[in-house]
Formats: sequence, structure tokens, C-alpha cells
Amino acid sequence: MRLMAISFLVLTLALPLAAFAADPIPGIYSSTSDFLEGRGSASWENAPANKSLNHVFNSQSWDGSTLGTEWVFECGVGNTVVTSVDTTGGDGFISYQTVYTGGTFWLSKDGPWGDSVNDLTGTLNTTTDNTTVSYSNGFPVAAVANVYTTGQFDGSSCVLEFAIGNAQGLGDTDIASLPADYPPFLDVACVAGNRDRGSWGDLITLTMSIDCSTPVNTMHWGQIKRTYGD
Repeated sequence: MRLMAISFLVLTLALPLAAFAADPIPGIYSSTSDFLEGRGSASWENAPANKSLNHVFNSQSWDGSTLGTEWVFECGVGNTVVTSVDTTGGDGFISYQTVYTGGTFWLSKDGPWGDSVNDLTGTLNTTTDNTTVSYSNGFPVAAVANVYTTGQFDGSSCVLEFAIGNAQGLGDTDIASLPADYPPFLDVACVAGNRDRGSWGDLITLTMSIDCSTPVNTMHWGQIKRTYGD
């Protein structure tokens, strides 16, 4: 009986520890075939309407009628700097970079990464948004961005990479109010309703990579004998 118990222990210790946790399903997923595209907003400080400091993002899946049914990335806080200017005669572009720190993500259990039982959550590291705004006669006429972030799943060794290959800016509060079917503006405490300034747009061409590489936790036979006796 003692030998049988030790044999079972050997088999158990040879398994990855993550096998006992509700991990996401690793893989590379694309919005062209696997999961929904989305909509996003980025808030600015209210007074004065500072467009450079303490932006907060709120990005959510969009199924054509409802936000956030499949995924949410939110609450990162960042500052914006101008990286390039070419607007001779009022025509051209200005490029900006916003680097956000922190934030959280939520993935539905019913997504391609899920087990249909447990929703998945995690924390974000650094999120980088590179945006180019095109101008004609001194007025902005288009904005496109690419975004990249990484994160760590809660209670898991799995890590996430998320990239937006084509974010299309559609408006900001200098010219209109935030539409009701876009994610609400958040403040630095991740609370909606306290800010009314910012921008919004559509998030397309998305890629998500989930890696659950886990070292195997093993013990040599000699260690097991010393621990549990001969």
C-alpha cells in the first residue's frame, strides 16, 4: 500500500502544476475568425481638458448591439507625447504615443480561450498606443492607431499578448458627445461618470496570444525516499 501511494505521488508530481487550475486555453486567436472586434474610449482630465495627462482607456467587445459580452480591457492610466509632426500648410499628420500603466482584463468563459465554466481575469502590464492623426486645411480628418499590451492571468502562470492592428478614431468631445453605444469614459480610479472629455473609436484587426508554458515540478526518487521514508 505504501509503495502504491508513493507511485501515485510520483505520477502526480510529474504533472504541470497549472493542470490543477482553471487556466485559459492557450493559442493564437484572431478577430477575423475567432472572437469579436470592439469599441473603445480614452478619457481626458476634465478641467482643464488636458489631452496629454492621465488618459484612461476602456475597450470592450461589440457584437452589433451590446458592449462587453466577450472581452474587456480597461483602467490603464497613461500620458501622451507627440512623436512626429508634418503639417506644412495645414495638411499632413501628427503622430502621438500614449503609454499606459496597469489596468485589468476580463475574458468570457464562452470565448475560444474558455472552458465554458469560469470567466478569466487578469492584470495588464504596459499598454502602448501609437496614433496618427491626418489633417486637411488645419482640421483633423482621420485617426488610426495600433495598440499592444501584455498581461498576466489571475491565479495562473498563463500570460497574454493583445494587439490592435487597426483602431479607427471616430470622434472626440471637442466636436461631439460620446455616443451611448461606446464604452463610457473612466477616471483614474476606474469609475465611470466622473469624466466627460475624451475620444472614441472602433477596434478592428485584433490578435490575442495566450501562452501557458509551465515548468514541470518533479522530484527525484532519492528526494521522495528522504521525504516519505523507504
